[in-house]
Amino acid sequence: MMEERKKKLVNIIKQTVKVCVSALALWWVISHIDIKSTWATIRGANNILIVAAIFVYALSQIAAAQRLNMLFRTIPFRISSIANIKLYWLGLFYNFFLPGGVGGDGYKVYYLHRHHNQPVKALTALVLADRLNGMCVIIIFLLIFSSFFLESLPFPYHEFYFLAIPLVLIGYWIFLKIFKHCAIQAFWRVTLTSAISQGLQMCSATLILISLTGTDCSFESYLFLFFVSSIASAIPITIGGIGAREMTFLIGSQYLSTNNDIAIALSLLFYINSLLCALPGIVYAIRPKMIENGIRKEE
Repeated sequence: MMEERKKKLVNIIKQTVKVCVSALALWWVISHIDIKSTWATIRGANNILIVAAIFVYALSQIAAAQRLNMLFRTIPFRISSIANIKLYWLGLFYNFFLPGGVGGDGYKVYYLHRHHNQPVKALTALVLADRLNGMCVIIIFLLIFSSFFLESLPFPYHEFYFLAIPLVLIGYWIFLKIFKHCAIQAFWRVTLTSAISQGLQMCSATLILISLTGTDCSFESYLFLFFVSSIASAIPITIGGIGAREMTFLIGSQYLSTNNDIAIALSLLFYINSLLCALPGIVYAIRPKMIENGIRKEE
């Protein structure tokens, strides 16, 4: 009983800290921008392109769900593609709305362990490998942008950063070798699928940029900041990344000379789009049995 109370207290403290960090980050951003100008930029967005951006983002999450499914099948544990997407969408929903400190990834591990007797250690390692692969691909995109598309980066020799791409891939391979050797067989398939997923998210961000600025804007700097903000928002110190992404865009804009209003508008609209995309997961939160029919253990 005492242990359960202690866990609940820790979760409450964690969530309180996250709320405070998000609030402070947003307060800092708001204090450094012209709210009326930023709001005018958001209001001027092309709604058709915003809807298209939501659709493309949803496609990116389907690709991400397939990436995780590829890793599951290396245990081996089979989950149908449809059932896997449902479970993944439930995880997206919980990433935004689950009270406590578990999050969508933790719930996926809990669900598969409880309902299908899959080992927690193996599931946790695969979910971590899934997240790490996504992060590695984001870093690769950043290295590509740094080397070939941005001349104004305030970093020395950034035109040679692409040479570090093999090191990123080797680092991920070593991680799999140490923590989940069986997943190495899916290394290239998972990485390619992850590149597709991140590429679709980049397309979603590009559609939002076009909706805000038309086609006359130079997108490279904004997309570079978008990938940097994706890393910042993945750090579990805010609620769903809100605040961290906006701070990254605002600080980065000072170095890359991008428009603050457009940068913050892109950040907020992308967050809202991802939240709206996650909302259908509430169906599986209310009726989890809708997921179960497609899941079975590999024989």
